[in-house]
Amino acid sequence: MKEFLEEMKELDKLAEEAGGFVAYNPDFKEGPHYDYRKILKYCKDKGIDPLDITIREMNQFIVH
Repeated sequence: MKEFLEEMKELDKLAEEAGGFVAYNPDFKEGPHYDYRKILKYCKDKGIDPLDITIREMNQFIVH
């Protein structure tokens, strides 16, 4: 449990530095973290469904 809380603290720090929200990823040390607020704004501005975003487009929203 302590390790989980430490990971969550690190995730909160990343979210604060990014100025947005990032979702918990159980593969915290290896996997990327995304700024979902920016992704949703991007999709809204482009008029596309978030499910239709490409991997290349997603890469610009990585905060880790």
